[in-house]
Amino acid sequence: MTMTPDAQPHFWQVSPDNQTYTELCNALYERELLRLSQIAPAELASLPKRLASLPFYIRRAASSIVRYQHELQLDSQNASWYGRQLSQCPANKQQAEPIVRFYHKAAKPGLIVPVYVEDKTLEQIRLDSVDEVDPEQQRLHCNQSGWFSYSGMPLQAENSHCFLLKPDKTMMTAACCGHQWLNRRKTEPRLLTLRELLLASRLNWRNFARPHSNKI
Repeated sequence: MTMTPDAQPHFWQVSPDNQTYTELCNALYERELLRLSQIAPAELASLPKRLASLPFYIRRAASSIVRYQHELQLDSQNASWYGRQLSQCPANKQQAEPIVRFYHKAAKPGLIVPVYVEDKTLEQIRLDSVDEVDPEQQRLHCNQSGWFSYSGMPLQAENSHCFLLKPDKTMMTAACCGHQWLNRRKTEPRLLTLRELLLASRLNWRNFARPHSNKI
């Protein structure tokens, strides 16, 4: 088929979504290859399998992000979202009773939740998902973070530095944007893992009640 001069430029035209998708894939490849280059020697046996599955998960994450409707601003060149960061970690304002009420009602496998993590003086809110619920013991298990009571308290020595939070717009914004605080002050946001990006792209922001105003 012969293309006319007028038609040829359209053949090379790249839509905004295609450009965003390409930028996301490039950023995710760079990030994940760097992360895999730093894995512990004990995990080297699993490296070929991880590398083989990497294209699938990166394409899936990039496609989900491009289609995702949200209120946050996307930086496709760094594969990250950004939004206003509170001066202090908002996890400290959540109380046990609302957390208990929420998980009594909403705890189920597949639920995406925010988890507060403290490492010495560094505070973060990370995304995780529930994969097991034990109503009799009023506890649940998060895929990466372990067992918590419905009140958010950690139930294992391995996750004693974590606390399960109630999902709301403030917590999920902080988690999706990688906000973190060092010595009780804002510090540079972290880059989300590929798994967290996939979880974030499944969130329905209409489910989150508008939070009370917070001082920025």
